[in-house]
Amino acid sequence: MLHARLGGPVTLIWDNYSSHTSAQVREWAKGQERWLRIVPLPAYAPELNPVELLWKIVKDLLANRAFRSIHELAEAADAALSKIKHSPHLLHGFFTGTGLALLE
Repeated sequence: MLHARLGGPVTLIWDNYSSHTSAQVREWAKGQERWLRIVPLPAYAPELNPVELLWKIVKDLLANRAFRSIHELAEAADAALSKIKHSPHLLHGFFTGTGLALLE
C-alpha cells in the first residue's frame, strides 16, 4: 500500500525485531527488490532507529494521564501522532537525530 501511495521506491529501515526478520517476511521482501530497499540496523541499536525518537515524543504526550476508556486513549494517541505528522521538522529530526546520513 505504501509503495502504491508513494508511487516510487521505498526505503525500509529494518530494526531486526523477530517478526520483521522471519523467514516468511524475508521471502516476501525478496520479491519486492524492484521498489523496496532494506537497510538493516545492528541487532540492538535503538539510538540508530528513528522510530525510537518518535515513540519518545508520543510517550511524552501520553504520559502521566489517566484514561477512562480505551477509546479515550486511542483518541489521545491519534492526536499525538497527528501533531507529529503535521510537523515536518520533527519527522526530519527523527532521522537526523540518529546521526545517520539521509539519502535523497
